[in-house]
Amino acid sequence: MTYGYPIELRARAMFFLDSGKSRKEVCETFKVSQKTLFNWIKLRKETGGFEIKERPNIRSTRKLTKESLLNYLETHPDHFLKEIGGAFGVTAVSVFNALRKFGITRKKNDPLQRARREQKAKILNRNRETRS
Repeated sequence: MTYGYPIELRARAMFFLDSGKSRKEVCETFKVSQKTLFNWIKLRKETGGFEIKERPNIRSTRKLTKESLLNYLETHPDHFLKEIGGAFGVTAVSVFNALRKFGITRKKNDPLQRARREQKAKILNRNRETRS
């Protein structure tokens, strides 16, 4: 996969520059930055052309797979994201993103917590009714 401006644009800009126009005029005409034009000039001096470089196609290996994450969570259900990340050598944010990507939820929704939430809701509703 290539990246950068098309070769046709680069060629026209360099032709415009060679015809006596200033660098500022070339940048304004072709809507490129001065740094970009400088890089094209430097590339032409070094290589004789200004071909588009190939983008490296290297991806890092994934440290968190769905299977390994599920196995770890089965054996350590109470660990925090930071502790899970430490076990895999990644950050807590990476663990959070992987959990979301794989659709794994860690919500602890036990009956005691639900009862407490319902009790709070009843108290709040009762307080609202007495104020009205």
